[in-house]
Amino acid sequence: GHIGAATARDAEHLGCKIIGYDPSLSIENALKLPRSIELADSIVNAVKNADYISINIPYIKGEGGTHGIIGKDVIGSFKEDAVLLNFARGELVDSEAMKQFLDSGDGRYISDFPDDLLWNHPNTVLLPHLGASTAEAE
Repeated sequence: GHIGAATARDAEHLGCKIIGYDPSLSIENALKLPRSIELADSIVNAVKNADYISINIPYIKGEGGTHGIIGKDVIGSFKEDAVLLNFARGELVDSEAMKQFLDSGDGRYISDFPDDLLWNHPNTVLLPHLGASTAEAE
């Protein structure tokens, strides 16, 4: 989508190698992506060698939705020092699996959604969620 494409372009300008995954990538959104992007065939393949992982997907409830999509299988494929950036929705990440990951290595979790299980973990940075509080959003 728009936010994922903008994030990819910004990361490319910072010198990052970009690997992305979008099972429903439209032609319109593909044209917004950096030409250097490598498209993976699964979330696991997109994250397995990443230093930084940015979630840019909508939260969809129910069967087949995105609740907990970043779960044990995905988190288990992270590098031990990977940094997960979640500014999409807190419910996308399985907190238990994330806590196990943070406890076992040098990884980090950065989000602007409060999480009772992770809020005081030394490898977690939780920021205020202020996006809807701006003049542009109102």
